[in-house]
Amino acid sequence: MAKGPTTSFSAATNRDFAEQNTEQAIRVMNYGLNFMREIAEQNINQSKMLLHSLLTITKKVVDDIDQQSSDLRHRSMSLAEETFLNTFDFAQKVVRAREPQELAQLQNEFVGRQTQVVVDQAKELGHTMMQQANEMARTTNEEVTVLSRRRAEAA
Repeated sequence: MAKGPTTSFSAATNRDFAEQNTEQAIRVMNYGLNFMREIAEQNINQSKMLLHSLLTITKKVVDDIDQQSSDLRHRSMSLAEETFLNTFDFAQKVVRAREPQELAQLQNEFVGRQTQVVVDQAKELGHTMMQQANEMARTTNEEVTVLSRRRAEAA
């Protein structure tokens, strides 16, 4: 029977081989850990930037809503004041009226004036609300565009 060549490794060769494989495995593992660490850090930074931008947008929207509600309160109080002044003016004129036709005319004038006040206030309020809604939408769109740009730059 023919014997083929036999290779025998010495203990030192086996140890060197094991050490080289171990060192290579450690390098690969460290490379993988560093890679994962960098990805995790990028994700954290992007998430932080995203959250900061969302909080900024939310703050601006809340400020806009606060401004709108302040304007609405102001206009409501103005309407109430004008309505009450018209009512007391009408009451004073009714007390001084001497004829039934004068009462009917005063009432028609009062109703017409009150209606006009309400119509004018409603038009003004509607116009203001549309302007503010458009401004809020524009601001939000601008912030979202900036946020998208920052996110793209960070990636």
